[in-house]
Amino acid sequence: MAEETTINSLLIADIGSVHTRLVLLDLVEGQYRLVASSRARTTAQPPLSSVSRGLEHAAERMTEMIGRRLLSPEPDQAFFIPETGGHGVDAFLATGSAGRPMRVFVVGLTPEISLTSARHVLAGTYVTVTDSLNPDDLRSREELVNTILRDEPDLIFIVGGTDGGAEDILIEQVETVRAALSLVTRGKMPTVLFAGNRELRRRVDAMLGSLTTVFAAKNIRPSLQEENLFPAQIELAMVYDDYRSSSPGGFAAGGRQSRIGVIPTTQGYMSAIRYLSELPEPGIGPLCVDVGSANSLLMAGVNHEPRFTIRTDLGVGHNAVQALAHITPASLQRWLPFDSSPADLRDYAWNKQLYPGTMPVTDEDLMIEQAFAREIIRLLVADARPDWGLGHGSLLPHFDPIIAAGAILTEAQHPGISAMLLLDALQPAGITRLRLDPHNLLSALGVAAYLDPVIMVQALESGGIVNLGTAFCPLGSVRDGSDALYVQIRLADGRVINHTVKGGEIWMAPTVPGLQARVTVKMRRGLSIQGKRRLSATVMTGTAGIIFDARGRPLVMPRTKTRAARFLQWQYAMSGRELSLSPKPQEDIQLPSLDDVDDLFPDLDSGFEPFSDFDGGFEQQEPV
Repeated sequence: MAEETTINSLLIADIGSVHTRLVLLDLVEGQYRLVASSRARTTAQPPLSSVSRGLEHAAERMTEMIGRRLLSPEPDQAFFIPETGGHGVDAFLATGSAGRPMRVFVVGLTPEISLTSARHVLAGTYVTVTDSLNPDDLRSREELVNTILRDEPDLIFIVGGTDGGAEDILIEQVETVRAALSLVTRGKMPTVLFAGNRELRRRVDAMLGSLTTVFAAKNIRPSLQEENLFPAQIELAMVYDDYRSSSPGGFAAGGRQSRIGVIPTTQGYMSAIRYLSELPEPGIGPLCVDVGSANSLLMAGVNHEPRFTIRTDLGVGHNAVQALAHITPASLQRWLPFDSSPADLRDYAWNKQLYPGTMPVTDEDLMIEQAFAREIIRLLVADARPDWGLGHGSLLPHFDPIIAAGAILTEAQHPGISAMLLLDALQPAGITRLRLDPHNLLSALGVAAYLDPVIMVQALESGGIVNLGTAFCPLGSVRDGSDALYVQIRLADGRVINHTVKGGEIWMAPTVPGLQARVTVKMRRGLSIQGKRRLSATVMTGTAGIIFDARGRPLVMPRTKTRAARFLQWQYAMSGRELSLSPKPQEDIQLPSLDDVDDLFPDLDSGFEPFSDFDGGFEQQEPV
């Protein structure tokens, strides 16, 4: 790994369906830091049909910002110039999620074991499973061959058999695949990835290698009790690069510049989440949600391992119509403070899908798009929950921190709105830190770790992920309009903020980002955090201050006749329109102590529970 020690600067591109983003990492005083980021429209689609143009535009914008030349002036030289004299970069990496998902036909032995593991591998890449084959399939060989030919898969993924286990049955299925490949006369020949019984690797290559490219990985099921996904996921990333390089859009040129080709954006997320899961943080682990134009994903750290869910049919742009088919108009309408018929929502979805790069031009359009984002996240959680293995119930397990990516979440009209989108969609209970990843830094650093893990560790510590703030979300409910939370915030500069949050309200404390604050919360009967109704915590204020959500968990939406007023109240509160910071108290002013408010909350438990006792865990409970 000697080459890795020579990397002083690293440029990483993420080629999305709408935007191509660049992040520049460099050594600053011996530490890797995020130096700059830029973005431009992705140019994979006609008339340009070359992602290189989008990369050029993003690099030119970065040069305008920091004065560092990145592009080679000579067309016959490398795309990016080597670092010298404060210009250029040492290395370039690329990830991508743009373009049509890879179509995959899966071959395995048992639906409950090998095929399930195969789908776990595929869940980490942008794919669409067209069909599958197993020994219990009642279709004739002729029908199966015709199915493979009709579906025109880009990849045939073959799994099954423990190491040293079944051979003959799997070989029969490979014979069916060979018969289909021998009849391919048009289009691109499917690639084959084999991750089954290691004893059959050479035989499979001998049977299929003369017809197509065969990739091989370690068995994903070396034994019935063991599931080994990582080697197959890495090999699948190589298959994805090969697929992208041969696809329209000019990905091959960008892949040649990258040291590892164009790998799925999700591979970077998995690497980063795996690292974050090892940190000694409160809660089960981190949770990252990325809502894009064509694809959406949810990454969770569970038992120090990334658990991922990708939906290539859910997006707020290219796949808005498909998303609406899963969401239903009624689900969207509950997030809208205005009347919008199902026909109106369908019209919006079709227009957005036709012109996915357009920005919302009215408040109504923006609210509709944000309603799509909320419901897409809810669908992702519903899909992911069985794989987490964290019990049943309607409440989100205590993931911490929660990190949001994707323009619809990171570029809301106010950081408070970004926070509210996460709270509405995920409904976390307890004390949760909220973060934004506006530069797609998390995925970029996960990919950078392939070259040197130190790059990811140091760059993450430099603050490239934006701190939205800490959210206090009690479990339970109280009557709307009644006193729910008494909050006292003592800032490091001496200021004190006292506020009573009413039931059904959400409040964003008006604080400057980056301050340490001591927060004390007393809760009405019916509300609790980890079974406690009094607690204190030291937190760092974020761009959305400190958030207190007294709307209850599970969240109950207001009735139709009051929905518009209540929803706009939430919007205004999280936009900071009705809030003002109290002046710094004078020495001769007697500030209220925590016990001074006992008359307002006579039914509170006695005694004070320090935050150090708070372990971040939450038992699953049924909706109140």
